[in-house]
Amino acid sequence: MFDPILVVACCAGIGLTLTYFTLGSSRVPVAKDDDETDDDVRPVRKRRVLIVTAHPDDEVMFFGPTILHFTQREGALVYLLCLSSGDYYGKGKFRCLELMESCRFLGISKENIMLYRCDELPDNPSIMWPVLRTANLINQHLHALDINMVITFDSGGISGHINHSALYSAIQYLVEEEFLPEDCEAFSLDSVNIFRKYLSVLDVPLSYAVSSCAFTVDFTQYSAIQRAMKAHASQYVWFRKLYMIFSRYVLINTLTRLCP
Repeated sequence: MFDPILVVACCAGIGLTLTYFTLGSSRVPVAKDDDETDDDVRPVRKRRVLIVTAHPDDEVMFFGPTILHFTQREGALVYLLCLSSGDYYGKGKFRCLELMESCRFLGISKENIMLYRCDELPDNPSIMWPVLRTANLINQHLHALDINMVITFDSGGISGHINHSALYSAIQYLVEEEFLPEDCEAFSLDSVNIFRKYLSVLDVPLSYAVSSCAFTVDFTQYSAIQRAMKAHASQYVWFRKLYMIFSRYVLINTLTRLCP
C-alpha cells in the first residue's frame, strides 16, 4: 500500500515544481489589431486597458497579476475606474488615499485613476447597483479614453460581493447591446471554488493549463503586490494578511472573454 503522506508530499512537490516554471509567464489575448494580416507593416496600436473595480483594494487583492502584466511587461496604457470610495465603515477618505499609493506600486499613474463617490453606487454588500446607471458610467469612460480592453469581475464576483457582481452585469449589458467602442473587448476575472481559491501556488499550474488567457507574477512582482496591499493600511487586518499569503489571485489571474 502507498503511504498517503508520501503520496501527498509527491503531489505537492510536483505542483511546486510546475508552479516554479509557470510563474512569470502569461497567456495574452490577441488584440484585434493583431489579427490583421493584410498589412504586415501597419503598426499595432498600444493596448489601452481599463480595470473596473468596486472598492479601493480590489485592484491589488484580485487584479494584481493582470495589472502588473500590462504595466510592466507589455507597457500598455492602464487606467483604473473604481466606482466607490469604500466608505461602508466610514473610512472612505482614507481608503481613497490608500488607493493612490497602492496603484503607485502597481504602476498605474495617478492621473489614470478615476474614483467615484456616487450615492446610487454605495459601498454596501446588501445593495445591488442599478445596471443601467453603472453601465452608463463605465461606457462614458470607455469611449472618452478610447479603451480597447476592459476587465472586471465575473458574475460570481470572486468573493460573492454583490457590488462586484454588479460590475459584471453592467459590462455584460454593454456587450450584449453592442455599446462598447468598436475595437473594445471585455474580459471577466474567473471565480473559482473556495478550495482552489486558497491553494495558492498549487493552483497555478492547473489554472494556467486550462485557461486561454492567464497572467502570472514572478517573485519581484509578487513583492510589489504585497507592498501595494500594505498601502491599504486601514484594511490590512489579520484575515487580509492571510488572504495575501494563501490566495491564488495574488499569483495568477485567469480571464474569460465576454460574448453577446
